Amino acid sequence: MIEMNFIKYLTFKYKLTRHKSNKSKRDVIAEWIGIFILCLSATAVLYFIVNALSEDIQSHMNTYIVGLFAFLCLISISSATKAFYKEYFLSPEREILLVAPIKNSQIILARFFIVAIEVLLINAAFLLPFTLANYFAGNLAIEIVWLTIPQIIAGSIFFSALAHVLYATAFLISKGKGLKTVAFSIMTLASVGVIGVIVYASNYKRYLLNQNEWVDKMFYLLLQYPEYLLENSIELKSLALSSMVILLQALGTIPLIYLLTDHCYKKGLLTISLRDLDESFYSNKASTFIHKYIRNHFIKKDLLYVLRTPKLFSVYVSPFLFTSVIEFKNHFASSGITLTILINVFTLFMTTVTLNILLSDDKDHQDLLFSIPFDYQQLYKMRSRIVHIISFLLSGSYLLIVMVLENVELQFIIYGIVQLFILTFLSSKVILSRIMKRNAKKYHGYKYNGEIVKPLFYYLFVWNIPLLIVFSILHEYLRRIIENQSLSIQAAIILILTIMIIIGMIVKSNKTTLKQEVNRLWQT
Repeated sequence: MIEMNFIKYLTFKYKLTRHKSNKSKRDVIAEWIGIFILCLSATAVLYFIVNALSEDIQSHMNTYIVGLFAFLCLISISSATKAFYKEYFLSPEREILLVAPIKNSQIILARFFIVAIEVLLINAAFLLPFTLANYFAGNLAIEIVWLTIPQIIAGSIFFSALAHVLYATAFLISKGKGLKTVAFSIMTLASVGVIGVIVYASNYKRYLLNQNEWVDKMFYLLLQYPEYLLENSIELKSLALSSMVILLQALGTIPLIYLLTDHCYKKGLLTISLRDLDESFYSNKASTFIHKYIRNHFIKKDLLYVLRTPKLFSVYVSPFLFTSVIEFKNHFASSGITLTILINVFTLFMTTVTLNILLSDDKDHQDLLFSIPFDYQQLYKMRSRIVHIISFLLSGSYLLIVMVLENVELQFIIYGIVQLFILTFLSSKVILSRIMKRNAKKYHGYKYNGEIVKPLFYYLFVWNIPLLIVFSILHEYLRRIIENQSLSIQAAIILILTIMIIIGMIVKSNKTTLKQEVNRLWQT
């Protein structure tokens, strides 16, 4: 049997996955020309925006690019992880490869570079136009722009390697059972480790910036580019040398990744069933408990779905990580009224994430939910309760730790927890009722179509911003009471009115009634 070589496999892969199977060479060339023109347009738009900024902001633009680079590193990890999962377990040729005349080495290399290319496209789409725009605006040296190109290529290879290490480690731990859950859990633990370093190791930044020799050599690929950005200058000799080193360091990961992945192939990575893949190693006992003790079918359905979601913990890492980084630098929790703003924004993040998890199940089974009769009001009541409890427990635990670490006074900690409880209660009810009302009215039955942005904007402007103002007033009067031990009559009246407004909003949100639209399918 003639074996398929590397190029033939990539051609075969392209024919399977391209959107239009009858594309001509002219169509492909036209598509690439369109992408090139789009990149030039993005660069031009960014140039005009950057050029319109003040000189003070433009003088710090290299620092902002370092921030963009750091953000893209986080995005690259997530993108590489998702691309690996899609390429290995959801690709159309997955079963064909078990019998196709192709070596494992060809499959490993092809998939490695397919993941790398996906990461490369994301980085190139954001980093290249931004650096080019700043070069034309006179904020960056041309050598930095040239260095950006090998940096993007090397970074893409590195993050593809990181995704392979992640899944290989998860496979060796799980033996294929619940691989997806284990992989996401490892990524979550790593992210929590980053948060722990940021929160507890106050000298972590100084350790990296001191250019420790071991750290400098190990992570040259990631650390050298930001250093040149901050200096905003590099000699041609250093440019050539740095480009060569980061590319060699990235390419040096390929043999190691190949050996590790090949070992996993021999252990059965290619033959994992989708059932074993999605199996949750922690959900069996929890599912038994839910079936035994939870009687309400709506609560049971949502809890089982949440527990069986492989990315249960990982989806909450982003708001935790982002908030930790911002809080570490600014100390909002211990800076007076900014505590109210922190709680307000963080609560909205957590409620949205929790709602999105639960509603994704409705979207996946929208036709089934549309075709069967059930009590809308009961679903709304039970689901809003679950969202409220989950959001309050998670955000409350995190913010309580932050406030304790920053030595916030006990009175303000209690105030913060009460504010958090009220905000999670209101946001869970208002956003969910808005979503369900819109969908029931549109389809004459419950059929969630994934639209969550408009209800979020409604809650933000009609509820969230007024609540922010009201709780800011409460925070200020609480501070006055603690400092002066008394309030003037005018201040006391305003305080009472503010509390009455909050009570009124709670009562209003609690009176939400969903009209039971009659689905025509029920009548047949």
